[in-house]
Amino acid sequence: MKRNYIFLFYLWFSTSFVFSQGNDCEQIISSLNEKERKTAQLNLHDPDYIPLHYLIAQDLIKELEKFKKEVISNYTECATLSFSELINRYDNLRNSVQHKHNLLEELNKKVYLIFYEQALYEYQFKNETDGDYFLQRSLQYNALFPDAILLKLNRLLGVNHFREALSLLNTLYYDTQMDNEQEKKAIVFTDKFYDKLYKAGDSLLKAEHAAEALELFEILEIFCQNLPTAYCNDDYYHGVLSSQSGIYDSYIAIAKVAEKRGNSKVAAQFYHYAQEYLAKYPHLKTYEPKQQEVSDERYAVSGMRYEVSGERYEVGGEDEPSFLPNNLSSSSIEDLKTIKNKYDSMVLQAFALCIKEDFSASYKIFLDAKKLEECRCFTPDFRVDIMLNELSKFELK
Repeated sequence: MKRNYIFLFYLWFSTSFVFSQGNDCEQIISSLNEKERKTAQLNLHDPDYIPLHYLIAQDLIKELEKFKKEVISNYTECATLSFSELINRYDNLRNSVQHKHNLLEELNKKVYLIFYEQALYEYQFKNETDGDYFLQRSLQYNALFPDAILLKLNRLLGVNHFREALSLLNTLYYDTQMDNEQEKKAIVFTDKFYDKLYKAGDSLLKAEHAAEALELFEILEIFCQNLPTAYCNDDYYHGVLSSQSGIYDSYIAIAKVAEKRGNSKVAAQFYHYAQEYLAKYPHLKTYEPKQQEVSDERYAVSGMRYEVSGERYEVGGEDEPSFLPNNLSSSSIEDLKTIKNKYDSMVLQAFALCIKEDFSASYKIFLDAKKLEECRCFTPDFRVDIMLNELSKFELK
């Protein structure tokens, strides 16, 4: 009885072992097939995939090492896969993965350069959107690549994003390692940046847009204090002072106009603004800005044109613009910033018209600015309500 029991146990164990080996063979073949499939799909050409596929190749090498240790060293042949076939498949797979891994490792080190060259290619054929995408990807993989930074700087300067350009320019000079050719390009860009920024600020001053001019000259002041350039001299500082003086003068001018019209409340308010501004910048007491001739044509009430954030509008025409978007709730953050920029520019324009005593045109622009406040997407300028209230007392046509 005991012998029969031992025999039956041995028969059961042997049968189970054979079936187990059969199942193992199927799993081994399936595992090899899957690894071969993954290896074949490793991409050596598209820079968007190179970093990810480099990591996949690393994982495949680890998996194959584990496979060798746990499977091959304990393998018992089965009908579907001989030991020599297993070894051949493993060796071919291991060599293929290692070869692609080595290539991907080198490509991954230079993926930023691949993206940069692709950006240049797209810009060459005027594909601006694709060029911007590839340039951004290049900087994501190497934020200190001088050539990509220089290309980005020229893109930013082209659309007048001066603050962002200044920040990136600091990165270029203080965080990167430039060769001689890159240093030459940096000097050329630095001079071009100063020249464009100064001319833009000077033009705004001549057009009596002191607040916008001050913003540009303050950027220029930071630029000149922190970066090497042969262009910087006292001109930019005079631009800062002239802009500040222009803002102070606008407060005084509006106060005098209101005083002349008998609006003592508004006059007192703007004299108060002027005093606060002078307390903030006391050096303006002794500053005498250069006299500049300014044409009054742009202040004509009938058909007057003005520009806000690069868009032109006309007051008094039949086709006046609608400033509010149709579906504000779904507007992006950039849309909201654009609305706020339009609002601020319109308020400044309206005040400028008050100085010129073009109250009808000023009132119209203040009304349009008031409409923008309906989006409730920014903090309104309290002076808009004051000016609308006071201007409404005039007999405006």
